[in-house]
Amino acid sequence: MTRIDKTPGFGLLLALTLPMGVAQAQYESAPPAPVEQGLRTEWAIAPAGGQPPAAVQLPQGTVLQEGMLLPPGTVLPGGAILPAESAAPAQAQPAPMPAPVPAPVPAPTPAPATDVASGVPYISGGIGVSERTEMQEVKSRFNLRLLFAVAGSGSYLADVRVRIDDAAGPTLLEAVSQGPWFYASLAPGRYVLRVDNAGQVQTRDIAIPATGAVEQSFYWND
Repeated sequence: MTRIDKTPGFGLLLALTLPMGVAQAQYESAPPAPVEQGLRTEWAIAPAGGQPPAAVQLPQGTVLQEGMLLPPGTVLPGGAILPAESAAPAQAQPAPMPAPVPAPVPAPTPAPATDVASGVPYISGGIGVSERTEMQEVKSRFNLRLLFAVAGSGSYLADVRVRIDDAAGPTLLEAVSQGPWFYASLAPGRYVLRVDNAGQVQTRDIAIPATGAVEQSFYWND
């Protein structure tokens, strides 16, 4: 360490002849006294690889060696104090991604309600695309399938009265079709169909097989 004190009117030169080790020992054992008002002090501190002790006050004009580290608590010129090193803030963790919401599963279209007359299940309808789709989905449950329409144009008819008699005589089913399609489930055997559209009656004999289904179409003049 080399220290040069210049006092106006005295020209006093200090510590030029002190060895480096002696000067550093003096610096470490006793910090320099405060500079009196009106005096100008210049410092050149260059300890070999060392650091100033803690709580050291550096006077105005101190020059530090490049790469030198000062301990926390060192008083800098002007009265500033080096703060203690604080731990690096923990890196914020990214918020977890929300779980994907599964797409809603559309509810299945309920099958048309099946009526039962005298123990014979049946269903009717077919007005509109949605009803026809529903009946197509359940037609395999029925072995008798009837269609009602206008002759020539093919326009569908509804409100047709349907009666099914056993070939031996008793009536098994009487109902009014709510649309152009009428499905019934019968035991294998022979039956008589009687359908009535506004007083115009048609009658047919049919045989229901043990497997498969029978389809019958009935047409009336407009």
